[in-house]
Amino acid sequence: MNKALALSAVVLLAASCKPKDSHWESVCQIVSRTVVQQEKDGPTLVDLELEWDPCTGDQFQVIRGGKDFAACTAKFKEGQYVPVHVLHYWDERGYYRWTIEKVGDCERDVQLGSPGSFEKGQACEDVVYHGRVAGFRCSRKADKKLVSICPWMARE
Repeated sequence: MNKALALSAVVLLAASCKPKDSHWESVCQIVSRTVVQQEKDGPTLVDLELEWDPCTGDQFQVIRGGKDFAACTAKFKEGQYVPVHVLHYWDERGYYRWTIEKVGDCERDVQLGSPGSFEKGQACEDVVYHGRVAGFRCSRKADKKLVSICPWMARE
């Protein structure tokens, strides 16, 4: 009986140690909307490419959504700014990731790990020698400045 209680305590403790999900709100600009799959009655799969407007550097997000999301997002135009709701979650590989749950008033059925949704980003700075620009250096890691403005991009 004591072994069962000890095992239960260990399981409860392990479950409570899992990092918590968090939710954020931001603004993105619509870069493009691509119908991936089409049937007679309309799109059944759509990709939406968004640029994180407030975030430093070049930060983009591509999200894929199903039939309801495709129908709802048809009203968006390239260049339009839209509010977004972000899910920041712990990945089983040992770091945080994020995805978009809602664009404007369009709910998205988030299916973690599904193909088609990904983020891409970088921040670049000039490399200067002797007062002259000699090139540039880019980083794809979220630095402190980026995370201070867009905290859902933190991996730790």
